[in-house]
Amino acid sequence: MHLRLGYVGREDFMVKKPFESRVQDLVYNIDVGIGLRLVQIGVVSLIILGLLLMFTAIQFRGLKDGEAMELAQLGKNLSAQKSFVTQCVRPSTMRILQQGPLRNASVERHPDILHPPVYPALLAAGFAAFPNAFSPEKRGGIFTPEQWIVIPLNHLFVLATGVFVFLASRRLFSLRISVLTTISFFLSRLVWDDSISGLGIPVVAFFCIGSFYFALRVADAAGSGMPVGRWIVSFLFSAGFAGMAVLTRYAALAVIPGILLYLGFALRRRATVWLPLFLVIVAVMLTPWLLRNRKVSGAFWGAAPRTALHNSGLSDGDMIDRTLKTELKAGGVVRKLQSKFVSRASRLVREDLDTLGEGLLLPFFFATFFFRFARREVHLFRWGIALSMILLFLTACLFDGAFRLLHLFWPFAIAYGYSFFSILLDRLQFQLRLARIAVTGIVMLSSAFPFAAALLPPRPGIPYPPYIPLFITSVSGMLEPNEVMCTDMPWATAWYGDRVSIYLPPSLDEFYEINDYYKAVKGLYFTTLTRDQPYARGLRTGPYKSWFPILEGRIPNDFPLTQGFPLNNLDQLFLSDRIRWGSR
Repeated sequence: MHLRLGYVGREDFMVKKPFESRVQDLVYNIDVGIGLRLVQIGVVSLIILGLLLMFTAIQFRGLKDGEAMELAQLGKNLSAQKSFVTQCVRPSTMRILQQGPLRNASVERHPDILHPPVYPALLAAGFAAFPNAFSPEKRGGIFTPEQWIVIPLNHLFVLATGVFVFLASRRLFSLRISVLTTISFFLSRLVWDDSISGLGIPVVAFFCIGSFYFALRVADAAGSGMPVGRWIVSFLFSAGFAGMAVLTRYAALAVIPGILLYLGFALRRRATVWLPLFLVIVAVMLTPWLLRNRKVSGAFWGAAPRTALHNSGLSDGDMIDRTLKTELKAGGVVRKLQSKFVSRASRLVREDLDTLGEGLLLPFFFATFFFRFARREVHLFRWGIALSMILLFLTACLFDGAFRLLHLFWPFAIAYGYSFFSILLDRLQFQLRLARIAVTGIVMLSSAFPFAAALLPPRPGIPYPPYIPLFITSVSGMLEPNEVMCTDMPWATAWYGDRVSIYLPPSLDEFYEINDYYKAVKGLYFTTLTRDQPYARGLRTGPYKSWFPILEGRIPNDFPLTQGFPLNNLDQLFLSDRIRWGSR
């Protein structure tokens, strides 16, 4: 007998395997090979998708946040008019634009100078792809564009962010921790609450977490001594994602120093070259938009910095947006902002800090700052995250809407929380593997409990007061498309009613000035936002005192809008220049 050893001819590989062998290989792959991984991923994806659809069906009854409606109508206008204009017009921006380089305070095609462009542009793409969503016959129940475009777009970015969450936590920790982190991320109620809010928070989270992830890739490659060509693409993506985050939310500027801090640790002596390049890339991305704002309003950031005065001594709520008086004294502004910063910081720490996460993982994350990890990358990355969180918290002390952006750090808190928890479990030295699994399950359930509770009764109702899309579209439809209304919720009438809407000014005198010198107002729409104000310090003697007689039905002789009727048991009031509702 002769044996052939050491060499296998090519013809041996060309022999087809028997059918039984191929079936056995397939069964093996499904049982323990790559097929098992694919089946597991598919099952988990279907479960997540099912829970997502169930959560949305139960919890979403329409947009509740005025800013979400304003962003949505910006996307609608961008899709229809190919221009970044708004139908939600503030008297303050009217005066700013009148004093700006173009000297144009027209309420038609009114340029928006408050918001960055990326999220409205994404919405515009969705509206362009599904133009029939705005068909009048589909405006029953939940507003169709919200149900099929706004919310799915945000959900899509949550799912995409989950990919970055898995990849980033895998680079920092073990596969087990990255899987636990991803599952807990998708079972976090705050993630999906942000998604159904329509505020675009999942979009800015996607870009911020993506920027951190690519910074991790740069640090790994540079720390391993790889040539620049191996990590330059990741560096460019990190800077590009950071720029996109700022163009989605201006407050994301606070995240960039944390990314730079981590890259500085990772690149060491080369940081003096690469960190300025990072900033140059971000600046190049921002420049066209900032120049547009400067051309339109005379300021690079438009009217966005003025929103820091909301709820300050200079403005009761957002009253500063409602007035034509835009002159501010620097000394008085600084003092009021200092007072607001201190009081708001105290309130955020006392009342809102625990809303940054869910369950036991958030305390575990904070505990890691008193623990030194063995891997240098894990240890330093945490300090980059901490710097970004601190700067974003300080930003939230001035800008009311920025605090919710701290939710974008929740995935990193989950990953570090599970890592620290695993270290504690190792030190406890459980003899039974089942006991370790049970304790881990308790921690995971603690963070998933709010999500599970959201699937149970009681279920939320429609967002009234003050928003009922059917009311808003009916009232808005009484005006012609080229006519203007004045209302206390212009974002809603702009979005649902598709009418140019001026924010109700604080006094009748300013209303007359707008009506006489800017644009004739054909409709006046009061809702519970005004009618539910405190009687004494709001309506009788407060900021709405000049409107109080009209709310009681005592219309001045020289008032241009003399015809009207109440809605929903006197909750709302609509006034117009003539009877418009007899034939409708």
